[in-house]
Amino acid sequence: MSAGDGKAARPHVRASEPGDEGRAEEAARLIDSVAEAFDIARRDPEFLRAKIHARQAALAEFEEDLVGFGYWSAWDEGRFVSHSGLVVRPDLRGRGLGGELKRCLFASSRERLPAASVMSLTTSPQVRAMNLSLGFRVVPLDALPDDPEFWKGCEACRNVERVRREGLRCCCEAMLLDPADMEGEA
Repeated sequence: MSAGDGKAARPHVRASEPGDEGRAEEAARLIDSVAEAFDIARRDPEFLRAKIHARQAALAEFEEDLVGFGYWSAWDEGRFVSHSGLVVRPDLRGRGLGGELKRCLFASSRERLPAASVMSLTTSPQVRAMNLSLGFRVVPLDALPDDPEFWKGCEACRNVERVRREGLRCCCEAMLLDPADMEGEA
């Protein structure tokens, strides 16, 4: 039985640990496989390897395969955390795996930065709905950090040329979850 037939065991979601760095190539391929359709910024394996090693990633595994992934980064001296690169293999979508990955990222980032607000940039209706269900609220882009390194991440988005031509900073919807709103989430 496969992970996608609904009868087999569910994928296992867990926080990354040193020793998982070998999953970085798979994570990069998984992100690449959905980047065009869902406006997810591509990341090179070395960047993802560092996130995995630093225990700033969540992995969803089924048998020997990586079937879901996400990572987090701290910004503005730890006042903000972004959960990024959240992907689930297409045949496993709609089963709550994205939410499990997101909760794993919550737990990992809150353990280290409990007072940080969690932010999300997305054009995906699925990610938007999941974020709203978790307590995120839509905010203007200027409510997010002004850190140039944060916004530099948008350069890997397929829409960057159009966005720059139109004089915009980003085409995504900004969402924010404040620490007080996270009680009981992670």
